[in-house]
Amino acid sequence: MFKDDLDNPISVAYKHISELLCHFPTGFNDEESLLSLSEVNKTWPVWPTQSLSNLVGPPNVILANLDLRWLHRFEASVLLLNKLSGILGGPIGGPSGLSLIVERAPLLGHQGWGATSAGGSCRLVKAKDKTIAINLPREEDFLTIPAWLEIAPEEASWETINKKVSSKLAKDLITRAVLLGMAVSIVGEADHQNNLLSDFKQQDRLLEKPVVVDLTSMWAGPLCGWYLSRTGARVYKVESLRRPDRGQKTKAPFYNRLNNGKELVEVDFQSPEGIRQLKKIVREADIIVESSRPRALESLGLFAEEEVQRGAIWCSITGYGRKKNPIRIGFGDDAAAAGSLLASVDDSLWFIGDAIADPITGTTAAIFTMGLWATGTSGLIDVSLAGSVHAHTLGKFPKGIRK
Repeated sequence: MFKDDLDNPISVAYKHISELLCHFPTGFNDEESLLSLSEVNKTWPVWPTQSLSNLVGPPNVILANLDLRWLHRFEASVLLLNKLSGILGGPIGGPSGLSLIVERAPLLGHQGWGATSAGGSCRLVKAKDKTIAINLPREEDFLTIPAWLEIAPEEASWETINKKVSSKLAKDLITRAVLLGMAVSIVGEADHQNNLLSDFKQQDRLLEKPVVVDLTSMWAGPLCGWYLSRTGARVYKVESLRRPDRGQKTKAPFYNRLNNGKELVEVDFQSPEGIRQLKKIVREADIIVESSRPRALESLGLFAEEEVQRGAIWCSITGYGRKKNPIRIGFGDDAAAAGSLLASVDDSLWFIGDAIADPITGTTAAIFTMGLWATGTSGLIDVSLAGSVHAHTLGKFPKGIRK
């Protein structure tokens, strides 16, 4: 109905929602619903909003404007999610896309730092040919720097990283980082996601409330599980007894916010009895949401394809794609850089938001999971952080203008 008019808010929303729905096995793709959702936000999001502007650019730098078409698309994603929630008997309202993006930063005291992420763990660094994003959020990540850059352990510092990276090709740096389990990306590398949903099988169920096993941690996966719990699903948050979600250990407010309404189940993933318990929980679930590399769960005897074959929905959330990059890890900031969600200001690139790929991906995962359940379909969902971001930027860096 609409041409690809990037200057028309309704057209942009319509095209984005259509792209999401095209992955479904059967459609909610009726023209009336599409048009109704597309017309909810008839104007672009307004810049500046204090909550977001505090998370873009270095301190004391003020932008007069920032292209927010990516945010407009995300608000359209949230509208579609709310429609699906209503179909499943849940609320049709909830947090806006903007509130999802900015809600964590104040709780953790995060703010914008420009070429360094709000949380401080990810930095944009120029390689010999391209710019890369290096994310070191875990204590052990800095220990891998010597092997990655072939330097002595005592040389591992950001100053040395900048110097060494500048003399190496980006693709070579990525290859070594993947092998070492590091979260490193080439800025803008993500492309269009294909085959996000597969192995469809129609099931005989009439929108009864599902049992969900949430094996995820951090943000994207727990957000998906939270959305499912709002529809009335019974959600079990399954965590390793030896390596629980970091938020659970500290009882952080944000952890509590994402996991409110879920039933916590702690399992010893390293004992035979614990593995039997885990398999039983998964086998009895209608929906499994996980954010591990495939081999991690397969080593415990859990295989997505087997669960889908018996009629379950398996939602896999990874950094760069379960099928495309099964051993590669990623987190919110490096994946956002890969998906082109960086502010382009003059000759600089700056992070936008706080691990922004997480809320975008958690929402995307919930859309596909609810969509399969609402259509009575089992299947394998392959959602990536980088790919989900790209779907909202279309590979175009948002332009910013200084005051």
